[in-house]
Amino acid sequence: MGKAYPPLLEFLAEKLDYCVLSAQSALGYELFYLDLSSLRLRLSELTPVIHVKSSDLADSSPRQVLQSLQDVIRERGWQRRIVLVLLDAEGKPLKQYARSPLQTLAIIDADDQGRILQSRRPTGELVDLISAQVPISILAPYNTSSPVTGSCFFDREYEVARILGNPDVSYAVLGIRRIGKTSLLREVERLLREKSGSIKELETPQILFLDCSDLLERDALVEQVVRKLNPRELRRLQMQNYAFYFPDFLERMKRRYRTKLILLLDEIDDLIVLHGGDWDLFRTLRAAANKGICQYVVAGFREAQRQLHNLGSPFYNFADEIRLSEFTKQHARELIVTPLQNLGVHFKDEGEIVSRIYEETAGHPNLIQFYCTILVRQLEITGQRELSPDSLISVYGDDVFRNHLLRSFIDNTENREKAVVYGVLQAESLQPQCGFSQEEMDATLRGHGLTMTHQELNDAVDVLMLAGILRQQGRLYTYTSPVFVKVLQQTYNLGYLLDRIKEEGI
Repeated sequence: MGKAYPPLLEFLAEKLDYCVLSAQSALGYELFYLDLSSLRLRLSELTPVIHVKSSDLADSSPRQVLQSLQDVIRERGWQRRIVLVLLDAEGKPLKQYARSPLQTLAIIDADDQGRILQSRRPTGELVDLISAQVPISILAPYNTSSPVTGSCFFDREYEVARILGNPDVSYAVLGIRRIGKTSLLREVERLLREKSGSIKELETPQILFLDCSDLLERDALVEQVVRKLNPRELRRLQMQNYAFYFPDFLERMKRRYRTKLILLLDEIDDLIVLHGGDWDLFRTLRAAANKGICQYVVAGFREAQRQLHNLGSPFYNFADEIRLSEFTKQHARELIVTPLQNLGVHFKDEGEIVSRIYEETAGHPNLIQFYCTILVRQLEITGQRELSPDSLISVYGDDVFRNHLLRSFIDNTENREKAVVYGVLQAESLQPQCGFSQEEMDATLRGHGLTMTHQELNDAVDVLMLAGILRQQGRLYTYTSPVFVKVLQQTYNLGYLLDRIKEEGI
């Protein structure tokens, strides 16, 4: 029989159906995990809980108790996690001592626990107590620079379900930088491990996540796969040509683990470039998929998209495409509103707020999160917990947001795509808001001395659509975001940029 839960955790588990797990004790404290992922905050499905009994406080000052708790956090590797402390005593002295601008420790003392148990909104009461101690900039799930999973992963449920529900199909996830490809792969990985009943990576070695941008040598992918599946065979690999060794190795590993091997290959463009058109490795990978040995989920952008449509490439018809594009307005609303409401932020004229943020970000999830990050910082500085249309930033005047918007465009496009964007905006005969055709794009570029083949123009337009910059309606295209157009025109001399592209070449 497992150890008994503290009354608050027992209430959350039995009455509100929260998942509570016991963990191994540390330094004499009982430890638990509480699943708070449904709150869509930076509180995971394994939010750590430390139970501090009254007896644990005997002959200890608040400073000594805090030092002891910090040692538990270090021992468990929870330094970057929000940790709840259930304190079966009066907690004001400890709360005052623990307070800091970077606090990630939320102390729920005896009086707090009583209020939660008696409340008609116990979850809301718990979140209020946490957000009163942990800065909302830490609690908010918005992340613009690194992959996210679990409670911070938003609104790609259809894509995740498609991958998980079709184990006999390989997938190519296509999208621009910062659109969420890595997060999607990491979430798929997390759910696959969860489905297998595993928390630790080593318990499910047949699920491999590999970042191909880290592979600096041609044989590095094979070496990493062998290292993860059966490191004892690395020496054997070094003694044989991988083209003969690797297919047999994959077959033996499937028999060993009695299940299909799942390879999640991020930044596949880098691997394609590294092999420079030598398709031996990719033919081997494709053969393993055809034999039912492996399922692949690869993520890439320009090179992956090109090879999937190249008849001479082993990538052709190799995987079903999943294109990650901008969010719908409903998905944007969930990303904007749900976390902030759970933090106690009141929305005044929610519809207008969502509509304006959606228009100014064109629904791009990274830009929405960047926008919301700025709003959260404003709320934290002012101490307010209400947002109105007047609270919204002016993206035209905010240097940080404007620079992020333009940097995203520059990072995701090459000269060919930039020329199309600049050329259309420079054309006096065109009204971009009314739509423009490929013929008009071509004529505009020729007028500036820039020529593309029909295929090159098609490819450029395809990238711009994947990047969420252009939208197609029949034969005509329009810019997705009027804000992007205005910021671009206000920031740069587009004629000068076109001349530079002409010098550099497309």
